[in-house]
Amino acid sequence: MRSATLTVFPPTHGSTPHEPACPRIELKTEARHCVSEPELAQIEALGLRCKDGDAAAWTSLFPLVWPVLVRFVNRLYHSLDEQDAEDVAQATLEAAITAIETFSSRASFRAWLFGIASQQARTLFRRKSAAKRGLTLLVPVSDSTDWRDESTKSPSETTAENDRAAILHRALEQLSEDDRDLVHLHFFGDLTFREIALVRKMNAKTVCTRLTRAKAKLLDILIHSNLTRADG
Repeated sequence: MRSATLTVFPPTHGSTPHEPACPRIELKTEARHCVSEPELAQIEALGLRCKDGDAAAWTSLFPLVWPVLVRFVNRLYHSLDEQDAEDVAQATLEAAITAIETFSSRASFRAWLFGIASQQARTLFRRKSAAKRGLTLLVPVSDSTDWRDESTKSPSETTAENDRAAILHRALEQLSEDDRDLVHLHFFGDLTFREIALVRKMNAKTVCTRLTRAKAKLLDILIHSNLTRADG
């Protein structure tokens, strides 16, 4: 399980000149394998080709976007295992092929895919929750996607990381589904306010406001719900 911390900063301008000023809030998680900027640019370019009906673009896209989708799902729902995450990635790509005409070239293709993946993951989570009561919604990257050598960590370091993550995850569980969705897309999908707004058909200012309120709820929960112990 990865460690995580929530940090609040004074208001600044949005991530792009087109985004509203908003208090900068960071939900930091321990660094994992990241997709490079050239790879992200390639995903966006291939997405546009897919939109234009280039069947070969899908073939080139799959190996690039597959690990991105699996990692995103792992970060959303800890109760979904690696096979579940791969099933969601597969369902997401199948849905994307069918619904490619709904993708707007003004939006980020990655953001559009994350929107589909979030819905697919939620559907699977609900189905599994109905079959087995007590499943818990968490947000860390699963151990199976960790490229670090965990043997280099001391037991105390591992315990401290797990404790910090558990505290934050309990707080996230208590957010509404809509607020949690925005937190997922912004902090764990690395999407800007504008990208989320395009995917969720919202105003960027509304996204900023909703995320700010979600941040306030998280802080209130952490302070008033006795979430100061990993076992609490």
